[in-house]
Amino acid sequence: MHTRTERVAYLDAVDGDVLWVNHIGVEPRFRRHGLATRLLHAVLAHARCGPVGLTAAPFPSWREQGLLHEDLRAWYARHGFDPVPSRQDPYRMIRPAVRPAAVRHGCSCSEEERVESRAGDQAFA
Repeated sequence: MHTRTERVAYLDAVDGDVLWVNHIGVEPRFRRHGLATRLLHAVLAHARCGPVGLTAAPFPSWREQGLLHEDLRAWYARHGFDPVPSRQDPYRMIRPAVRPAAVRHGCSCSEEERVESRAGDQAFA
């Protein structure tokens, strides 16, 4: 997201079997205006019914710390993400796939009907 002269928010993600959100950043003076939520909703709308993964570890952005770890995990949890830690990534969270009828306005925040992963599904391994 940009103003006329500067970038004020961004989201970096990689699409594949699981869409992975690498980082969301908002310039400090533009925080608490819903920009990160709007960016995340756009990604969830793109993913539609597929799983979305991320690492919910604080990452300094614009040389200033964003949300602390517990606050960040709680923010992602409000958007349908569950902790799924692994040895390589103790901060990993996954928003499971949702049924198409449950997706509303591009976001399944707290209202999704989750699709159970199949045995042997590598997306959550």
